Amino acid sequence: MRWTLARVAVGMGFAQLLAGGVALTPAIASDLSDQLSIKLYNGTRGTSRVEADRLVRLGNQQQQVGYSDKAIGSWLQALEIYHTIKEVEAEGTTYESLSKAYSQVGRFTEAEDAVRRSLAIARDTKNFQNQIYAANNLGTLLLQRASVSEAQKAFAEGFKVAKDINDPAGLGLSLSNLGLVAYSQGNYRDAIRYYEQAKPLREQASDPGVANTLNNLGDAYQATRDYRTALVSYRQALFVSQNSLDRPSQFRALEGLTRAFYGLGQNSNASETLDRRLALALEQNDSKQVISALKGLAQFYKAKGDLTAADSYYQQAFAIAQGINDTQEQQGLLTQIGTLRSRKFIR
Repeated sequence: MRWTLARVAVGMGFAQLLAGGVALTPAIASDLSDQLSIKLYNGTRGTSRVEADRLVRLGNQQQQVGYSDKAIGSWLQALEIYHTIKEVEAEGTTYESLSKAYSQVGRFTEAEDAVRRSLAIARDTKNFQNQIYAANNLGTLLLQRASVSEAQKAFAEGFKVAKDINDPAGLGLSLSNLGLVAYSQGNYRDAIRYYEQAKPLREQASDPGVANTLNNLGDAYQATRDYRTALVSYRQALFVSQNSLDRPSQFRALEGLTRAFYGLGQNSNASETLDRRLALALEQNDSKQVISALKGLAQFYKAKGDLTAADSYYQQAFAIAQGINDTQEQQGLLTQIGTLRSRKFIR
């Protein structure tokens, strides 16, 4: 199925999930989203506690509809109350929530500070479950900053605690993140080993994060040019993410499948996967993914020598980029269109 500009342009006008000067890679972004969760609290009651809990719920609601800055304000107010009434565990989980929100708006220094505070509280209170996830959250942020050795230490801490309490979900998450470290260092075989160990543990725990591990595994196999095994991993990731309605992992799986098909020389299958990705992006009203899919289709037709079709897809992508005021994307697309039209003229 092919798409026209009129169909693609409907309903666009979307902002990026992550704002700020530093963009998370797909694998790390998925892990961070997967690991950081916002919890409600149980404990002592009273006027102050009730108000703090109300602010937490308000922050949750604001976060769910995309107002991360407002959520941060609500949680900071809640945090002040929890600190005053010495609700230490509630402070820890509020710091965890703040870390997620700070990450989503690109305030990574504050995100790291918040997660370090959450980890310190989890250690002090011997909350082993929170310690596992806080350590992994910290490692993910450190890895994003390319502090690889420090990230590895944080993931190893999470793994040790999870092993001590025999927590399959924590073990699977920590092993998957250790795989990210290995992958970032170019140690693809080690990354595969970690991911293969993480996969059954996350499945055992019914952890939807297994889709992220499967996508990471596909990336690692692809890096070793084992495209057939990569294809299997991406297909499994697609199946899991479809069932759990994990759209980011679904897009990653489709992107991985496209690259694996190209690696196997199965270009027609790659084209069909690009169509599926475009259809999903349109259904989700995701402008960024629409642009990526359209660019992929343009490149497919450019490689086939159908420059007219390629030009059409680039033009559609440019119209979407204009609609969301993405000037950087517009410049890149103008360059591609100019190069393409030069080739058409020369021919």
